[in-house]
Amino acid sequence: MQRAGTVSLVVDRSGPLPGDLAMVRDAPAAPLRDGAVRLAVDCFSLSANNLTYALLGDRLGYWSLFPRPDPWGMVPAWGFSTVVESRHVAVGAGERLYGLWPMASSAVLEPGRANARLIVENAPLRRALPPAYNSYFRVAADPIHAPGTEERQAVIRPLFITSFLLDRLIGRTQAWGGDTVIVTSASSKTALGLGWLLRRGRPGLRVIGVTSERHRAAVAGLGFFGEVATYDALPAIAGAAIVDFSGNEPLLASLRERSPPVHLCRVGLTHGRDEPAVPRPDEQFFFAPDAIIAVAAELGPAGFDTALAGATRDFIDTSRDWLAVEAVRGAEAIRDAWARIRFGAGDPTRAIVASF
Repeated sequence: MQRAGTVSLVVDRSGPLPGDLAMVRDAPAAPLRDGAVRLAVDCFSLSANNLTYALLGDRLGYWSLFPRPDPWGMVPAWGFSTVVESRHVAVGAGERLYGLWPMASSAVLEPGRANARLIVENAPLRRALPPAYNSYFRVAADPIHAPGTEERQAVIRPLFITSFLLDRLIGRTQAWGGDTVIVTSASSKTALGLGWLLRRGRPGLRVIGVTSERHRAAVAGLGFFGEVATYDALPAIAGAAIVDFSGNEPLLASLRERSPPVHLCRVGLTHGRDEPAVPRPDEQFFFAPDAIIAVAAELGPAGFDTALAGATRDFIDTSRDWLAVEAVRGAEAIRDAWARIRFGAGDPTRAIVASF
């Protein structure tokens, strides 16, 4: 029965941007309550997606997932864990789960509903959060899971679902009335997934990725976007819709001036802004949990699962040709990896998977 202390990484969330990470060795784990489950966190991905969680932690409730005493916050991360101790009748030791975990060596869940496919966390502080953040998929019954791909799943899966949902949104709205879509932060994995889906399934749509000069050659070489522009040479296309992963207001102002958009869809904050501007009438703030509900209603639960699983597995397979996965281990290495992400030193053809 495992009751060792937990090593975790937290951020100072008192300022407008996440502060430095600190390593914390918790007190020895308390005995489990009835109905609870203790898990060893096997691995989790680190990307600009985690930075967005930190930047929007107060606004969207991400700090409530794994609460810490002020001023600290635990940045959630997607990956895999193994049950090491269970006092829940429907969850056994040795079972593996995919879901959203703390950046820590272990975690405790209090499952509520459980079925053959997933379990749903029911801790009081988390009940108000969207179901997508409280759902943990049982690896043995997971349609997306493929043995030998867990590191790539940890990187691609949490990001690609947003790509998938945006592709469906663009398809339903015909690119919000235009025939051109501009995708900012095109080197991010979510933007790359969206570009891949649009190029594969919507050949009549003009898709332009915008990235830094440093990443332009790498993004263009992948062939996921029909065109690749840079922030220093923005496209000027009347009526283009913008899918924005950056949260960079000066950039968006320049794009509005050059390419008055039919629609602006705000998705992420890769450029480190703490809050997006109040949406104007011609824009929306994309929130994945709400989009999941809409697409599941459109396709039906089984249709949604089948479509998402097929597309995700295809993209994971293609990633073997262009994506190198860097494994980092230990609190110090994870802190260094976070610093690289926080200050924009990522690489579109590399990804980070962490473990303690």
